[in-house]
Amino acid sequence: MWSARTLAGAIREHCAGMAPLLEKIAAAWGTADFGRVFAEVYPECENISVDYAVLEPRSAKGEGRSEIYCVPGDFGWNDLGSWAALHEHLTDGGMETVVEGAGSVEIDAARNYVYAPGKMVALVGVNDLVVVETEDALFDLRRGTRSQDVGKVVAELKGRGGENLI
Repeated sequence: MWSARTLAGAIREHCAGMAPLLEKIAAAWGTADFGRVFAEVYPECENISVDYAVLEPRSAKGEGRSEIYCVPGDFGWNDLGSWAALHEHLTDGGMETVVEGAGSVEIDAARNYVYAPGKMVALVGVNDLVVVETEDALFDLRRGTRSQDVGKVVAELKGRGGENLI
């Protein structure tokens, strides 16, 4: 736990280059320019999680000096950082297929995750797949060990100038 003031100070201290960018976004919050400012400025921010960027270096000062406190909690937690984790979360770790679409037909298919809004999905003889359809792209991969490889796709698209697909 930390206050907003503590988090802002920690970002200034440990992510000095990112702080002015985030401050520019914060200044636009609640204005008609927010969407434009966010779209322009956020991609310039370093791609790093808050725990690595701020929490770990700041907590090295010790609980009292860092103004970051650990409070025990009795609640479930799942870091939905992969497609496999999302599937497990939605099925409570089960074998079911999850289809977010206009319906599905499943024949000899198990443990799949499909996101295809507005589309009828037919799964025949396939297991452990992730299929995600957006307006301009189709993404599919084997669920499980490869489910975090979406980062490799993002890097490849950036290398090819395909940022509009990310």
